[in-house]
Amino acid sequence: MKKLTVLRQYLLDAIPHLQRDPGNLLTFVEDGTIEFAPGPNLSHGYTFTAQIVLTDFADDIDTVMIPLLDWLAVYQPDLTPAEALKFEAEILNNEAVDLALRIQLTERVVAKKDCDTGHINISHRMPRFDVDTCGPRRWQLLSKSHKGDSEYQHLSDYTEPEGANG
Repeated sequence: MKKLTVLRQYLLDAIPHLQRDPGNLLTFVEDGTIEFAPGPNLSHGYTFTAQIVLTDFADDIDTVMIPLLDWLAVYQPDLTPAEALKFEAEILNNEAVDLALRIQLTERVVAKKDCDTGHINISHRMPRFDVDTCGPRRWQLLSKSHKGDSEYQHLSDYTEPEGANG
């Protein structure tokens, strides 16, 4: 499941909490299914729920959600918004939580038999869908913490996923 590996690396690069301590990111696969056609065709697809857990998370949740939504727009734009992303949090203390995200992902695998060589060539298809944005860039995430604030507070920087070019 290469898509989950790519998502994991993207989150490690994009989220300050994980840049400080990459060991605070756990990934799991739940409720996985394999879709295939019976017969000699070995191509198939994975459909699964990726569980992403950030342990001891004490930053603003937007430092996770904004880069994640950016990634999903590029790599999984066909998701139904109301069902695609769910989360839970275990409150550890007044400063930190364990944050668990569940994301519906799909990945297509093409397997082609070459009868002449006896090889089966496998490729994982992870198409990138162009998103109408400002083009690939490094973003600064800014937030007003309170309603009356006149200044934005810097939360994080991240680079949008490749393929997010207008």
